[in-house]
Amino acid sequence: MRLNDIILSGSLVLPLALAAAAGGMLRFAVSNLTARRWGVQFPLGTLMVNSTAALMMGMLAAWPTAFADRAVWAQLMAVGLLGSYSTVSSFSLQTLILWQSHHYRQALLNIGLSFGLCLSLVFAGFSLGNLIW
Repeated sequence: MRLNDIILSGSLVLPLALAAAAGGMLRFAVSNLTARRWGVQFPLGTLMVNSTAALMMGMLAAWPTAFADRAVWAQLMAVGLLGSYSTVSSFSLQTLILWQSHHYRQALLNIGLSFGLCLSLVFAGFSLGNLIW
């Protein structure tokens, strides 16, 4: 059974909402802690959030799906928790602001780091997940 079918049946609406709320609060906390520690001249908080989300997403992708309940919970965590934790929109806006502020190198660095680091971490997470599961 797919997650969409279960959500439409109503049995996972509350767990999905709770996972999404947790992901949003976690994103807020990580971004703010990172900004307090290293400042806001570069969107390091968003990079940190998206990178850790990529690692976790890779691990979830490796989760064995032989049992339907595991597949559903992995999808629930991916959609609910990681969907609200990671943020492409913040990355996009922060990159645009850097570019419009004539910080071209920082904007390009943000694009390169976000793409390269997140892609590498989703692969690493998948590999790690395969070792664990």
